[in-house]
Amino acid sequence: MFEKTIAAIRNTLTTQPAHTSPQNVAVEHVMVDIETLGKGNNAAILSIGAVKFNPFTYDIYDSFYVPVDPESCQALGLKIDASTVMWWMHADRDDAREAMMIETRVDLPSAMYGFVDWFGGDKPVWGNGSTFDNVILSNAFKACNIDQPWMFWNDKCYRTLKGQAKHIKLKRKGTHHNALDDAISQAEHMQAIVEYLGLETL
Repeated sequence: MFEKTIAAIRNTLTTQPAHTSPQNVAVEHVMVDIETLGKGNNAAILSIGAVKFNPFTYDIYDSFYVPVDPESCQALGLKIDASTVMWWMHADRDDAREAMMIETRVDLPSAMYGFVDWFGGDKPVWGNGSTFDNVILSNAFKACNIDQPWMFWNDKCYRTLKGQAKHIKLKRKGTHHNALDDAISQAEHMQAIVEYLGLETL
């Protein structure tokens, strides 16, 4: 239903597991990254990137990406702030900004329905900060009057976890501030941290 209106990338990525045990088989979490035109909980969204992954192995199963029309966000009450617009103008973001300028964007409700369709059943959702990605996505769902596909107890903070192993550095993939590339980089970084800490549950 949404394939004709949503510019979503769905790639099945397979890698060899780094370490497995019976309780780790078929574990599926989601890492999300969003790019926005604001810093608040009700920020207008530019793009949503996400991957389904197993935090206890080096498996990344599937991915999602959709560029969003910020005017459709404003129409639903989400906010653009000048400081974030100026942040995007910095030379360090040239590659990401130039790529975004040529993307085909969809309205926010279509993007959120597409995310729900891709997401499937309830599962843990990791974002980089307890007050950013997950919260902004939750507020976007509310603005669209769409039920978010995960329960509140499955909101997880990747930033808190990476603080437990600061010496393990993120190895960036692709273009910095491309939402999908950042989601992949963060998922792989988290997998390395989980292995180092020897975690069997999250």
